[in-house]
Amino acid sequence: TSEAVMLAALYMEGEVKASIAGQRAEPTSVDTGRFMGSIVAIKKDVTSAVVETSIEYAPFLEFGTSRMRPRRHFQNSVDRNRDKIVEIFKGNLQK
Repeated sequence: TSEAVMLAALYMEGEVKASIAGQRAEPTSVDTGRFMGSIVAIKKDVTSAVVETSIEYAPFLEFGTSRMRPRRHFQNSVDRNRDKIVEIFKGNLQK
């Protein structure tokens, strides 16, 4: 349902922020707090939402550069939380 889509997106927003803050397996990516503060969950339509950032250097943090290893805050957060997202949807359907 639409409610589950937004609940899952908000949950993932929090997980990505926790990753950026160094509270998960990935290295901390906080210097000024601008990157972490830019992470936002946005509902696209009834069946989809995204967690995104408008920070121009975000791809360098996610995928790495020739001088920096990738930190994968977004991808690792999704990989770690697939089961939780399914739980959110199942719980919402049972209401």
